[in-house]
Amino acid sequence: MGPAYVNEPLRLCVATMLMLAILLAPDGPALAQGRGAGSGEREPAPSAGPTDRAELETFLDDLFANDMQAHHIAGAVVAVVKDGKLLFTKGYGYADLEHHIPVDPAQTLFKLGSLTKLFTWTAVMQLVEQGRLNLDADVNIYLDFRIPDTYPQPITLRHLMSHTAGFEDLHAEMVALKEEDVAPPRAWLAAHLPARVRPPGEAAAYSNYGAALAGHIVARVSGQPYSQYVQEHILAPLGMESTTALWPAPPELRARESAGYMYDQRTYQLFPSLFGPEDLFPAGVMRATATDMARFMIMHLQGGSYGDSASEVRILKEATVRQMHGTLYAPDPRMLGNAYGFFEFSDNGQRVIGHSGSGEPMESLLLLLPDQNLGVFVAYNSLGAGELNRQHFGFQRAFFDHYYPAPALESIQPPTDFAERAERFTGAYRWTMRAYTTLEKGFALGAPTVYVTNPGDGTLLLESPYGAWRVVEAQPLFFRQVDGPFHMAFREDDQGRIVYLFTDYTPMMAFERVPWYEATGFTVAVLGISLLSLLTLLIVALLRGIRRHRTRNPASHGARVAYWLSVAIGLLNLLFILGNVVWGEQIVFGVPFAYKVVLGVGVLSALLTAGGLVYTALAWKGRDWGVAFRVYYTLVTVAAVAFVWLMNQWNLLGWRY
Repeated sequence: MGPAYVNEPLRLCVATMLMLAILLAPDGPALAQGRGAGSGEREPAPSAGPTDRAELETFLDDLFANDMQAHHIAGAVVAVVKDGKLLFTKGYGYADLEHHIPVDPAQTLFKLGSLTKLFTWTAVMQLVEQGRLNLDADVNIYLDFRIPDTYPQPITLRHLMSHTAGFEDLHAEMVALKEEDVAPPRAWLAAHLPARVRPPGEAAAYSNYGAALAGHIVARVSGQPYSQYVQEHILAPLGMESTTALWPAPPELRARESAGYMYDQRTYQLFPSLFGPEDLFPAGVMRATATDMARFMIMHLQGGSYGDSASEVRILKEATVRQMHGTLYAPDPRMLGNAYGFFEFSDNGQRVIGHSGSGEPMESLLLLLPDQNLGVFVAYNSLGAGELNRQHFGFQRAFFDHYYPAPALESIQPPTDFAERAERFTGAYRWTMRAYTTLEKGFALGAPTVYVTNPGDGTLLLESPYGAWRVVEAQPLFFRQVDGPFHMAFREDDQGRIVYLFTDYTPMMAFERVPWYEATGFTVAVLGISLLSLLTLLIVALLRGIRRHRTRNPASHGARVAYWLSVAIGLLNLLFILGNVVWGEQIVFGVPFAYKVVLGVGVLSALLTAGGLVYTALAWKGRDWGVAFRVYYTLVTVAAVAFVWLMNQWNLLGWRY
């Protein structure tokens, strides 16, 4: 991520972090509405791959017209390179609606979001070539602060490049609404070190922090600020004069940046400006034109060089580029994995490496087909484009189905004994890009989740935010789609329990099996029952107060204390939930004082709940109430205890940030 950037997972967290909203959410995933592999909306191109510029323009004109209308996108751009040259580029819609400035592929700068990481990894490999960085060394030797030795294995640059370092994912104080509120340079990374929650190399979990750490290493080893290094050693040699890693951009480029839009109430509205610390620049600071991104793609496709023999500029050795494009990590050798900073997005029989970017509200996608010497870059300037830059869906699905139709798929039959083993795989699997040790853990309830069920026909049904698939076991723990080419694999621990799910669709992310006590359904049930019982207590309190007033029959002192103690617990818990609704989402900008008070309310409620347990025992011993009310009071106290357990389970008990 970068200064005016909040990544896709962060947007998901902000949208789903409110505890009360969880009660209103359906118990299951919402399926993406991307184009399927067999949509058949357009006739395939007459030959494999785009070769005719006129035909390519016709196809893209139609595609962008439909997508921009359907997703309320104000402006977009595309660039296609082939055989070392720019084959096609074009802008669509407006970069500035108010002033009617159209998108110009050579003039309009778009936020690249996480595509910035490709420049970060390119910088890393330049320094590796020079012998100044070692991909297998403990990254602590390059840092001015220390990553804890949580596991025996050290974190290396290979782990950072493949997103397998094992960091949790945190968002607190990641962005600011005012530039003066941004953390000073070289302060944010050390102050926001995420916990190491799994051994390096065990599983992928996309990490903005890891990319930022790599950029910090580039700066320390090179002796130049990250942005200056990228400008001098990548952008300038490639002639990318309309691209910048500086924030703010130089005035002549700033004037050409596209505005960002969101569509609301049938009108386009400007997206608010967001700022981030300089330490996060390597994860998403850059802005570029489509024609400049064409140069970057050509460089990678041409083995690290740009231009012809008379004017060739080389920024990487050919062997280095081959290494960058090769597989660095895969959860299973039969599956798509991660290259050196790129991800394997192979599709319809073509090897593809690429990366997507979200620089809110803008979305971008870069795809390289090394075997075809082809590269594609697309960018959109509006919030509704999130589905279009998703790998294997949106733009990629349409482009590949048109130019590289899927080969015939060999049928696969389930093993005859699979029905006996199917249940060991069923359950919920939540993705690994989430928090584990801070109060942000609660936001994981809204994180993308795969639900695996057994339909009883020898297959497994996987439902997720990316789609729904039936898969068949091809080999032990290894599955293939019934009607598609993509694979899924499960991993078991030393006791034979299934702990991970991996998919070809998400090489940058694994899915971790959710224990029953952290399942969304169970959490919602406990929260709902707890709140319902506490709400009924408030009603009962009102009715009993009215009755006592009329009958003039006061209860004993102990009974009154026990009674009002429970009422206080109920009110505090309601205030705690309300406070999370009002102030919880602001944690991305920092923890406001009001939210610290809310967390204190939770602590106070927990202390009073302990007192409630004591008075429950006294109520049964003293028999001040009838049996029915004693049972009711006990149930209310149990509900309060369950609420405390829930707060602690999701790291909301205390000040854990």
